[in-house]
Amino acid sequence: MKTKKVLTPNLKPGMVSSEAAYTFTNHLVIQSNTTLTPEIIDKLKYYAIKSIKVYVTEEEEGLAEQGVPVQEEKTDADFGLNLEGPTYFERIQQTEHFMEFKENFTSSVSNFKEQLNDIVVKNSSDVVDDMLAEVDSILARTRNPLHLLDMMQCLRGFDDMTYMHSMNVALICNVIGSWVGLPEDEMRVLIVSGLLHDIGKLKIPQEIITKPGKLTDEEFEMIRSHPKLGYDILRSKDLDNRIKLAALQHHERYNGSGYPRQLTGPEISNFSSIVAIADVYDAMTSNRAYRKGICPFTVIATLEKEKDLYEPSLLYLFMKRTIEAYVNTEVLLSNGERGKVVLLNQNLLSRPVVITDNKTYDLSRDFSVEISALI
Repeated sequence: MKTKKVLTPNLKPGMVSSEAAYTFTNHLVIQSNTTLTPEIIDKLKYYAIKSIKVYVTEEEEGLAEQGVPVQEEKTDADFGLNLEGPTYFERIQQTEHFMEFKENFTSSVSNFKEQLNDIVVKNSSDVVDDMLAEVDSILARTRNPLHLLDMMQCLRGFDDMTYMHSMNVALICNVIGSWVGLPEDEMRVLIVSGLLHDIGKLKIPQEIITKPGKLTDEEFEMIRSHPKLGYDILRSKDLDNRIKLAALQHHERYNGSGYPRQLTGPEISNFSSIVAIADVYDAMTSNRAYRKGICPFTVIATLEKEKDLYEPSLLYLFMKRTIEAYVNTEVLLSNGERGKVVLLNQNLLSRPVVITDNKTYDLSRDFSVEISALI
């Protein structure tokens, strides 16, 4: 049978994969000949699989026999987006301020690693204040929430293992909390929720977490057990209950499609909902072999397509405040034109109005072109 490449956001239940899909660290996500379900598509999105090949349907094969070609969807590389000169994020990486941020971030994550292991090995929660001090040290080197997100984006050359990912999620929780307007004491609870949300992974054999080859179905299910394992670690600790629930619920989804308990919106703690958004945002922007820095508009487009999975008001606030920073930013369009973002479309934040030398594009109406990169 013939195959075609389909971008993950455009996958539909019932499609059948023609090849296995792996994460950046070469962990198996799905086998070949897998019939896609909403849950499997969600898994592909969570692990930032950009596209997969699927079998062409009989109807498409029939069209091909009539001379109508089966169209593969294009990726950034297909459009030849090798920009001359440094990109937006590469310019940030060249600044002295970023070099200082990177050095401090690396040191803070190293200290955090020891503190997190103390909670598991020594059965102690006395290190929480020390963890918060590491977060404060990083925050002190950023100007505002959006500057922090840009700094984090530029760190994507590092391995996104449990410790770095947990620190990232805590920092993104701080960003969301500041936009929600949480008081200081609530903010501290939310940050700790982010720091400890993945602590259950420390109970999973390291050879599975870092396995360079395929994950078996049994190993993948072991990975999926980490929310319950994390909750079990924290349950007896002298911690705010919302921290414990975030460890248990951060893979629950607003529409009931998550795990481990398939909870729906009202059943999920508000802090768990914030951690879920921070968790998936960090996963989507993690380093991948095929990109140096994912375009924020691409991130927002994916979140818009997945809007049923997250608490609506929190998700919209996060998307809106994140993308507002890029008004008046120069961008490269998928047709090769360069332009400037001049106006956001409130109902479709990923597709703003862009002015180029040739014309004005309202991307919420013109779906033949999209933003490919910041320049």
